[in-house]
Amino acid sequence: MNLQDKVILITGAGSGIGAATAVKCRALDATVIATDINAVDDIAALDVTDASAIDAAVREAIETYGRIDGLVNSAGINGIGPAHLISHEDWQSVLDVQLTGSFATARAILPHMIESAAGAIVNVSSIYGMSGGQGNTSYNTAKGGILQLTRSMAADYGMFGIRVNAVSPGYIETPLSEMLKHNDQMRERFVSMHPLKRAGQPEEVAEAIAFLLSDAASFISGANLPVDGGFSSTHMLF
Repeated sequence: MNLQDKVILITGAGSGIGAATAVKCRALDATVIATDINAVDDIAALDVTDASAIDAAVREAIETYGRIDGLVNSAGINGIGPAHLISHEDWQSVLDVQLTGSFATARAILPHMIESAAGAIVNVSSIYGMSGGQGNTSYNTAKGGILQLTRSMAADYGMFGIRVNAVSPGYIETPLSEMLKHNDQMRERFVSMHPLKRAGQPEEVAEAIAFLLSDAASFISGANLPVDGGFSSTHMLF
């Protein structure tokens, strides 16, 4: 498995899964365009809720490298609360970043992949996009939408040699899961629901993403790969 000579754009690369994916792709000899809401060191600023900013970033990447071979949609924010306690603004912001951001970034890159007759897109969903769960309605809805977006794009663009897949992490120790670190009882309960009986690390999700980006996954499209320590096999919900 390698990504030699491939140009990969990653959103949400400032921390967590996105950051680990950038490190992994570079280790596999890819040229990585790492982006996040704030520019830091080798990370370019990109707000995935700003369609014009996405278009500009993609245009600059094409002018610099001539193509984009892979896209990882990893930008995300938390969304907490049942439906009747979520404000319209909070609901919209979660969908704007998680779901619409993934759509808008893919939409900007797809014409260039079509022209190249090749490309791989990996969208980061969640176990709660697969099954739902209590207290995270906006997050769960956005992540479920990402899975449907993945299937729909795989169906639409396979004829152009473009593969679209998703990963659905379980409990991964990232800044987005920071709240669980301050509640030992909740954390232990959540970890115990994973048959491997431990939390996952961002690097473990990055391995799966890199595989789906690589030619080792050349006949895989429209798939969702749970990286969840067996969580989804138990069908257990909060």
